[in-house]
Amino acid sequence: MKPATLALAIGLLTWWIPAFAGDIDIRQPWARASAGAGKTAAAYVTIANGGAADALIGAATPVAARATLHGHRMDGDMMRMRPIDRVALAPGATVILAPGGIHIMMFGLTRRLVEGETFPLTLTFENAGALQVTATVAGVGAKGPPHAGH
Repeated sequence: MKPATLALAIGLLTWWIPAFAGDIDIRQPWARASAGAGKTAAAYVTIANGGAADALIGAATPVAARATLHGHRMDGDMMRMRPIDRVALAPGATVILAPGGIHIMMFGLTRRLVEGETFPLTLTFENAGALQVTATVAGVGAKGPPHAGH
């Protein structure tokens, strides 16, 4: 392949990937501040899918040794947190990862999460690929994302 043809092909591919990933809209990525010397934390995010069916299949962040998707399931009379493989995103759907529901569990924190700070969070989708966002750390007992200016 000639260099000019290769450059054109790479340029078209680069243009296509963000347009495809652009169908996934990530809103309000956040986490609660660390409580004490704990080595685990959870991150939350709202995901709107403006395109074809997709699924959130993984997460990663440099502030934790590993990050996995988790949900809650009834086990007899007890609600238990369990790892899940994917979070389905139907066309036009909005999925909210929130306390008490589906969330991203971060294990082996490399540092404390301090209210007001931010950290990078990479979300991996089945079709859209990896998208990096910046998560904001809310207070220890926060029930939702921190509000700008508060």
